[in-house]
Amino acid sequence: MAVKILSKQEKLGILRQPTWGTPIADNGAFRLCQWINVGTLNPNPDVQVDQFNVTSQNGIHSESERFFVDYTSGLPTIPFSGTCEKATMAMFLVGAFQGVGEASSTPYLKTIVCGGLTSPIDFAAGSGFLHTLALVQGDGDDGVILSDAIIQNLNITWDLNSRGVARLVNMSGAWVGRLLEYEQTVNGDWANATIAQTGFFNNTDTWYFDTLTVGGVDYKAECVRRVELQINNNVTSNCKTTGGKANQYDTAPEYKMMIDLDYNATTEKLLMDFPTGATVSLMNWSNDHVPVRTDGMWTIEKGGTGYLMSPPKKYNGEFVGITLDIGFKSTAAATPLTVYYTDTVDYGY
Repeated sequence: MAVKILSKQEKLGILRQPTWGTPIADNGAFRLCQWINVGTLNPNPDVQVDQFNVTSQNGIHSESERFFVDYTSGLPTIPFSGTCEKATMAMFLVGAFQGVGEASSTPYLKTIVCGGLTSPIDFAAGSGFLHTLALVQGDGDDGVILSDAIIQNLNITWDLNSRGVARLVNMSGAWVGRLLEYEQTVNGDWANATIAQTGFFNNTDTWYFDTLTVGGVDYKAECVRRVELQINNNVTSNCKTTGGKANQYDTAPEYKMMIDLDYNATTEKLLMDFPTGATVSLMNWSNDHVPVRTDGMWTIEKGGTGYLMSPPKKYNGEFVGITLDIGFKSTAAATPLTVYYTDTVDYGY
């Protein structure tokens, strides 16, 4: 009887892909993502199972002769959730934002901005930032490769009132690509294989806003219970080859931040800010307020304009609460958000 494979034995590796249509080989030196939650790496090949509904059939049953499977024209995905970790987080951020400049020397500060500010991103011509993902599910030739991959959606959560692992900065989302290949012999020497709990966020570092103003009132002194950054690129296939394979991506990015506050005599003013279209001025959700831009430092800075996108009132258990549902828009072709991220890793971005 064959030996079963534990889900906790699976491994996910990611590496920047040089150009469209040239994925990293299965023996590539992928960077290991160690802190992905067990049971989340379940690839979706986006297969269309179909049936010809044509004449010359027999009886009332669907017939095997008319059965059809389309494995080519979809956009396959690999979902994930896990703990944000310093040495691998940059790939997720760049895959989501699609714009980055990286310093040429240590500590390799990455200035990550939103791509496509003045025109669509031409992925097929080398614009944007593509990655190849490798999933090892056991031993031998049962690996999975996702090529030409970018982030479909990415949620990053700072749950400041949680305990244990949930208190750390966590993430979830999905990578999307052009081709998902099974039965791959993934056998390269991967980087970042040493297990060390030294790269987590909201552990020994402290996060807060420098500015959090809505409708001219500053709320940065209020108790921030939870912050969630949401990026949704809404990736679709643009131009397909004659065989049905995607030959370009269309993206329609959305950037949001959800901020949970207590409801009190100060924050109740926020209820009227939504229907009146008040603007949000947010600066530096960060663990680096000097800033010094050293290893492990991370800042999310607003570059465009923020607006409340839904009514703020909510409930925190038995208490009345506030959630600022902030959508960030580009202003004068400026990036809606900028992320400064330092990890001492040279990705060649």
